[in-house]
Formats: sequence, structure tokens, C-alpha cells
Amino acid sequence: MKVDIIKNAAELESVNPFHVDKLLWGTKSIPETYGYLGFVPDDAFYLKMVCEEREPLCKYTRDMDPVYRDSAMEAYFQFETNIGRLQAIYLNFEANSSGALLAGYGKGRIYRSYFSKNSCQKFHNTAKVDQDHWTWYIRIPVTVLEEIYGPLYLEEGSIFTCNFYKISETKEIEHYASYAPILSGIPSFHMPEFFETAVITKAG
Repeated sequence: MKVDIIKNAAELESVNPFHVDKLLWGTKSIPETYGYLGFVPDDAFYLKMVCEEREPLCKYTRDMDPVYRDSAMEAYFQFETNIGRLQAIYLNFEANSSGALLAGYGKGRIYRSYFSKNSCQKFHNTAKVDQDHWTWYIRIPVTVLEEIYGPLYLEEGSIFTCNFYKISETKEIEHYASYAPILSGIPSFHMPEFFETAVITKAG
């Protein structure tokens, strides 16, 4: 996966979209889901995801609510340190159509640390529902990442790993899909071994 360097958030939709289309664990179909990821050096990663879903299930309204029980889109990231060794810690960002954000980090599915209210405000997390789709937008500042990983020195050629998901754990509409395939019979997105390698590149 290539992650283009952009000048600012306004250029985000100029990058090539990625598609969340790998159906998992018995899922037969999902609404079309895709996104845009760009990087502004010394600033942040900018992510916009779109789901062509009418009237998405949305019961939760507060940050750190279990939004994966609603209709949700998610993004997971794992970064390298300046010495080039991939850290076991990865980050999860999960949101529903109300903009409620579940965000944390850790080395596995359990015993995760969750971002504080002040940290969540730095993500500028928003969601918007339109007639035939809904959109999720989030900014992931380098400063927040470096609070977890230490200095990252992100620039052209830097490598990290990531995956993106569409989910609902509610029985009536239960579904799971990912950008990069998850080759496991166990239903879980918390599998960094199946994250896609991403390279920061110059646009064009």
C-alpha cells in the first residue's frame, strides 16, 4: 500500500482510494466501503472512510462506547521506531456514524490502553450521515504517535503496517470485512500479523 505525502487535509481525496472488500467469517456482502489515507510530514496522518450504507445502525454516542456493535468502520496501525524494529504495540481507531470513537493501543486484544478525553480531541474525529452513505474522518497526529512509540522520523520511504475494516457484531446485521485479508478462522481484527505493509511516498 502506498500512502501519499500531501500538503494539507484538503488534498486527501486526491490520493488513490483503498477498498474494504475482503469478506470474512461467513459474511455474504457489505455496503461498499472505501477510504483515503494521506500523510502531512511533521503533522499527521489524515484518514477519510466512506460506507455506502443507508440508515446505519447507531445506538452509541459517547467516545469509548462499544461502537463495533453498531455499524462501524475501523482503522488499525502499527509503526516502527527509529532503529527500524517493528514494535508489538498497535493502535485501533473505531467509529460509528454518530462519530463516537473507540481508540486504544497495546500488544493484543485484551489489556489495551485507551486514549484520554484530551487525546481524543486531538484526533478531530467526526462522522456525517448523508442520504445514501456515511463518512468518517480522523486526524492522527505524529505527536500522539510519538507519545507511544518515541521518535518515529516519518518521511518518504518510511514503512508501517495497517488494516481497515467494516463491522457490526449485532446479530441482525452481523458482518466483517477488511482491506488486507485475514487468514484466520478466529473472528478478530486484532491480528497485526495480517496488517498490510504501507510505504510513505511522494504523490504523482
